[in-house]
Order: sequence, then C-alpha cells, then structure tokens
Amino acid sequence: MQSVVEIVEEAKEISLLTLHDAKVALNLVSVTTADTQVEMMIRWASDEIATMCNRTLAQETVIETILELDSPRLCLSHYPVKQITEINDGGTILSATDYIVDAKSGIITRLSGVWGLPVVIKYTGGYDLPKQAPPALAAAALIMSREAYYASLRGDATVRMISHKHSRVMFFDPNVLAKGASAGGGTAGSAARRTINNLVLSYTRFEV
Repeated sequence: MQSVVEIVEEAKEISLLTLHDAKVALNLVSVTTADTQVEMMIRWASDEIATMCNRTLAQETVIETILELDSPRLCLSHYPVKQITEINDGGTILSATDYIVDAKSGIITRLSGVWGLPVVIKYTGGYDLPKQAPPALAAAALIMSREAYYASLRGDATVRMISHKHSRVMFFDPNVLAKGASAGGGTAGSAARRTINNLVLSYTRFEV
C-alpha cells in the first residue's frame, strides 16, 4: 500500500511520559535544577521510540491519500483511530455504514464492493500524549531517559547525543553493545536496549 499524509492539525505533545513521572522514577522529585535536561531527554527518547515503531504515535488530524492498494483493507498510518471525518472513495463520499473501522489497529474494511483509487481519508488518530501513552511505551521512554541521564552525570561514553534544531541522534558505544550481545546470548545491544526493543515490538508498524 502506498499513501501520502498531509497533516491538518499537528500533535501538541510527543512525550510518552510526564516530567513528574520521570522525576519520581529517577528519584529527583525534590530536584528542580535537572528539569530542563530530563524534559529534553524524555522528548528525545519519545521521538526515537516513534522512529523505532515506524509510525507517528502522537495524536494528529491528517488527510491520508491511498494511491496504491494490494489488499481489501486500508491500513491507516495514524492509529488508534479517534475519529473519521470523511472517506472519499474514488470520488464517492462513503457513509459510516459502508465500512468497518478497527480503531485500535487503524484498519478499515469496505463492507461491499471494492475500493476506488485514490481513497482520501480525513481522520484523527494516535495517542493523546502523554496521558494516553501505552504503559509499555512509557516504560521504554523512561528506561531510555534514565540511561541517558545517568550517563550524562558520570560522563559515560556509552551513550552519546547529538542534536541540531529538531533532529537528534542517540547511539551506544560499540564495545558496550558487544558486551551486551555476549551476555544476552547473541541479541545485539545492552540489557536496557534489549528491554526497550521488546517493549516497543507490539506497537511497531510493519505495513508501509
């Protein structure tokens, strides 16, 4: 399936957990001097997890145009689906009785006939973050933020961060990754990274 997404209303927040929750987990509730740093790490971690999941996690209103379709089901890029405003099926506006929506997975199935391309769907989908963040993804963001925070305190080279405007790169020292792979029986990455990978797996979008 090939689609083009136009953002109508951009996400207001991308963080998978609140600053307060992160500070509680890091035992920093009484410390205010680290707020800016912890908030930055939460956003970096949340953005990286969305990239790992191959999808936008934060709730947005979009217009998605399906250009090619190899299945009777449409797989929307933003899910869970909160609201579908309109579906234009090759020039025909469908009613809500013409299709079924699996809101959790973002899959739309036409009840009769076939889809007529292009299919243009205006809808709102994704999680209202941070309050609707799935616990597994919030935990992954916390682990990633915690690793980065404590690494910065000790000047640890195992985690590095490079940022420029809205872009950033986080990576681990290859020697540490090698040790983690050895200890984990062949799975690449540190124990924390393997845990993060396991937590986000169920939320990863494989359909592109």
